[in-house]
Amino acid sequence: MRAEYKRDVSRNYLILHGENPVDTASYQVRMLTGNAVPSILKCRIQGLDGRFLFYYDITSRQSLASFYEQKKLKASDLRIIFGGVVKIMEEMMEFLLNPDQLLLSPEYMYLDVEKQKLYFCCLPGEAKAVSEQFREMTEYFLPKLDHDDAAAVTMGYGIYRKALETGVQLDALKEFIYQSGTEEPAENKEPTKPEEKISEQTVLREEQIPLDFTEKPPEWEEKSETSNKTGGKIRGNFVWIGGCGLGVFVLLGILAACYLGYLPGVPIEAVLAAAIALLGIGALGMWAGEKKKKKQDETAEWRKKVRREFTDAAGNTEKAEQHKKFRDEYRERLQFEEPEETDYGETVVLSAGAVKGPSSLVSKEPGELATIFLERDLTIIGKMENAADAVIPRPTVSRVHARIRKDEEEYFLADLNSRNGTSVNGRMLRANEEYQLQDEDEVDFAEARYIFIK
Repeated sequence: MRAEYKRDVSRNYLILHGENPVDTASYQVRMLTGNAVPSILKCRIQGLDGRFLFYYDITSRQSLASFYEQKKLKASDLRIIFGGVVKIMEEMMEFLLNPDQLLLSPEYMYLDVEKQKLYFCCLPGEAKAVSEQFREMTEYFLPKLDHDDAAAVTMGYGIYRKALETGVQLDALKEFIYQSGTEEPAENKEPTKPEEKISEQTVLREEQIPLDFTEKPPEWEEKSETSNKTGGKIRGNFVWIGGCGLGVFVLLGILAACYLGYLPGVPIEAVLAAAIALLGIGALGMWAGEKKKKKQDETAEWRKKVRREFTDAAGNTEKAEQHKKFRDEYRERLQFEEPEETDYGETVVLSAGAVKGPSSLVSKEPGELATIFLERDLTIIGKMENAADAVIPRPTVSRVHARIRKDEEEYFLADLNSRNGTSVNGRMLRANEEYQLQDEDEVDFAEARYIFIK
């Protein structure tokens, strides 16, 4: 079996080349191409030189092999993975499909990070015992267990022991996944106050919490800001509505006076035209005020975001100052400003005396997006805060958009099946392509434009 990847406009595909002939009229193939099984990736078949290619839509999904390449598996991760395996096995039984034609290899198992749901590939004609595949999969994940998570170790090795048994039942596996010491017994848990219940989706890592949150609860600040915005908006609307209403009332008075003959020299048409013009001016003023208010709100939100990014990237004021200095230095380099000099006999290197900072991605529109520091061995870039290491708050950026891998002093960029793609110097990266970044490469994550500084 051979695999390749293809990008088509806004979709990404995994293409599998089967080695054995396939009966396209069979029940198995018709169910696969009909996309009837919820946990199987959407699939279509295309013929080529007497063979059939299977196209699986992997847009905005990450293979387990790449997603956990440099991450440790916690108990919650194992529940998603093995829970997904149990679910697909139940669905295959429900639709009377052959489970041996599933591909339980991490390269062909895809995770939707936002939904926390696992999707699989099914390849007719390429049958391998599902029990053997399951054992190989558990062996693959054992070295990736987070040994600081006791529940993950217990679950991982427990499932591996069960995989070695013959005829393991799905019910027994399901019970082990969800009930084998992974949670505290209810009687040992302390009652939780209603105000302390927090969704897992909104929990931030300790280093991501802004310092001023310790002084003022964030929800109070948000409520206060929302109240201020609403109050200011209502007051602004009342001013415009009151002014326009008063003007229209005066014009109506003039119109009535003209109609009764008190103002014979004033044409009624002119008064009506003035009233309509006044209403139009009022509407235009309200629109302009709304637009200005929206811009102010966006600016305030951006400033808050930048402050949070500075706190996350730096951890203290000194590093935030280094962030600012490094960005200013890059701006000067981009403008090619030569330093003042009195000796014209020597060539002066522009980068001489520059402060050596971490490699980073600097926004091409200064002030629009925060600088991304590449200090980790693996940096995930996207707009989903609890999945990405560097967050780009743009609607065109995917939840998990791209990754940058550090290998010694070199950096390698790869697109993670994003919907709008990642490009370097105007060239769109192909699916599963890894590009070695060079100093001052232009990197675009959809419409978010950056310069790579090494």
